[in-house]
Amino acid sequence: MRTAAILAAFQLFWCALSFAATAGDLVAVRVPLDTNSELCTGCELVRIDPSGHTAVLTQGFAAAKDPSVAFDGQSILFAGRQGENDRWQIWRIDRDGANPVKILDDGGNATAPLQVGSLFHLDDERPSRRFVYLSDAHGWADPVSGAAATALYAANLDGSNPRRISFNIGSDLAPDVLDNGRLVFPSRRTGGRFAVMALNIDGTDLMAFADAHVGPARQDMVAVGEDRVYFVSADSPGPLGGGALEYVDLRRPLRTRAAIASTSEESFHSPRPQPDGSLVVSVLAKNDDSGYRLVRLDPETGEVVATIAATDGFHLVDAHELSPRSEVRGRSSFVNPDQSSGVFFCISSHISDRPELRSAARSATQLRVIEGVPSVPGSAAAAPAARRTLGVLPIEKDGSFHIEVPDSTPVVFELLNASGDVVARQDNWVWVMPRESRGCVGCHEDREMVPPNSLADAVTKPAVRLARPAGVANQTGAPQ
Repeated sequence: MRTAAILAAFQLFWCALSFAATAGDLVAVRVPLDTNSELCTGCELVRIDPSGHTAVLTQGFAAAKDPSVAFDGQSILFAGRQGENDRWQIWRIDRDGANPVKILDDGGNATAPLQVGSLFHLDDERPSRRFVYLSDAHGWADPVSGAAATALYAANLDGSNPRRISFNIGSDLAPDVLDNGRLVFPSRRTGGRFAVMALNIDGTDLMAFADAHVGPARQDMVAVGEDRVYFVSADSPGPLGGGALEYVDLRRPLRTRAAIASTSEESFHSPRPQPDGSLVVSVLAKNDDSGYRLVRLDPETGEVVATIAATDGFHLVDAHELSPRSEVRGRSSFVNPDQSSGVFFCISSHISDRPELRSAARSATQLRVIEGVPSVPGSAAAAPAARRTLGVLPIEKDGSFHIEVPDSTPVVFELLNASGDVVARQDNWVWVMPRESRGCVGCHEDREMVPPNSLADAVTKPAVRLARPAGVANQTGAPQ
């Protein structure tokens, strides 16, 4: 036992040396202990060197948060408020804090900027370098909290050509980007739980990324590593939204959700994988009133191998390495904003990987498509989203369907039996972008299995067009 303990201590010591050997400067957010977490007045971006010394990068701002380091390591995007009564807007500074430039003000509160890959269409002269961010500029209310809902937007790196790319009725939270250029982000489902979803940077091909049917109800602070995606989870979030530290394996994200460290003794915040294999993460011990400290953690054991920095009277959170990194892949797009609809098709709604759905789905003869109707913040606090039926149509005998729906509109599907009873119901909002054609294999199908090698009956016919009644406004307020 003594030999094993000595060996474990030596391994931990060697691990700490290895991590420290590759440590570089970090940019993090310094949060006053008594600040309002939404306004974050007094929050600052600070640069932290390997010795733990901090230097403020956002002098002259009433508040700053959500740093995102450029791929070349030379500049930082962040959300900032110059005045105490300003809205959150997107800014860029040099890595030393010089040359602050406001690059986007979309009329709402714009936060959580993230540089992503380039976007290109076949008729573009050159790809457009893009970043994504969160905003409440669309004016919808989150049906759980009643506060302004946040959605994903994308814009060129200079702030031009901003476009909304997610249309969930509830709030979407800050994203991260995979090496293949797709986004992963937490999204509130119809029942109030959050799920980690995946999406292209033009808003197409929304898909579940991690299993949301197990574990705590809230996932947040998604961070992409070399072979894992990390996030913080909690039923009742701790200070600043902290919780347990979890991950999914990139090779099997729907099957591998696991915890690294629980919240029994500590609360974790904003994990960030490092090139040396460690995690930089903020940690706060239970009943500790001194604030989150930045540590280096071994992701295999959950052990803290080194403390990076701690500051009396402040939390230190959301740390990112200030160094160059590989640029993620760009994405091509067929979205055409001049069009007003897109297509959903399903090979067979009879197919499901969930035992409780298999027999029910096979009994379905009709599909009901329901549109979510957003409300205004403050008008429907903690109330379910209003719904209206876009249409009901027969399902083909092989379980397939093929429909055309208004673009950029949150919808859910219900399967009905011959008596009109609901036998299966979708629990997350989906949408199509203009001109998008989205397909699925079945009703919550096993994505690790190949689809049946057959031609679905529904796709041999024109899509059934579903539209709102004449005069009913679309999601942007324009009558159809």
